[in-house]
Amino acid sequence: MHDRLRILLVNGNSSQSVTDRLASLAAAAAPQFEFRAYTPQGGPAYVSTPADVALATEKVVETIALAARDDQPDGCLIACFGEPGLLQARQRFNFPIVGMAEASMLTAMQLGGNFAILTLGEHWPAMLHDLVKVYGVQDRCVAIERIPGTPFDLMANPKQAAESVAAAAKKCGAQIVIVGGAALTGLASAIGPLPGVLLVDCLHASLAQVAALTAYRRMIATPSK
Repeated sequence: MHDRLRILLVNGNSSQSVTDRLASLAAAAAPQFEFRAYTPQGGPAYVSTPADVALATEKVVETIALAARDDQPDGCLIACFGEPGLLQARQRFNFPIVGMAEASMLTAMQLGGNFAILTLGEHWPAMLHDLVKVYGVQDRCVAIERIPGTPFDLMANPKQAAESVAAAAKKCGAQIVIVGGAALTGLASAIGPLPGVLLVDCLHASLAQVAALTAYRRMIATPSK
């Protein structure tokens, strides 16, 4: 029996550089896990439109199936704030599967009252308004704000990204602010405490959810004495 839990980290974006970045951040944040990172082939380089989500959904589910075929994982993180394939994968596989947006919203609600979301891209605010309705938490989400710039530009200039996120977070009007998107992961820690605002990093929230679900799965699998 392996000592560390094996977690699939499946990037929703077909970009190896983004996968490498997420895997490195995940390993540093959760050393108790053994991460196995995968990049879907043939999907969008960065999910940014509803059409991208639809294409990435198919690719993500295929990737999870291939990864899990020979080695049963303990859990899976779909490392993309759009969560392509999340519901489909949960219907197909028997291990916990976590999405970044859902995990972030759950974390935000458990930490406080209302929350806001910071995101990237022209289409994402409208897409996330739809997603909070799907999860039934629209009454708790007070704002969805767009950070200027493109994902790859911000990943190339983390100082500018941190400044943009900090400025937007202060204007959201919420005590809990989710920093959402693969390109924005790690910035909450880099920014540090903000007066009156608690930042929720979407990757860290997802890892906490993976930890909780895998622990619960083991708990219920252990016979009572």
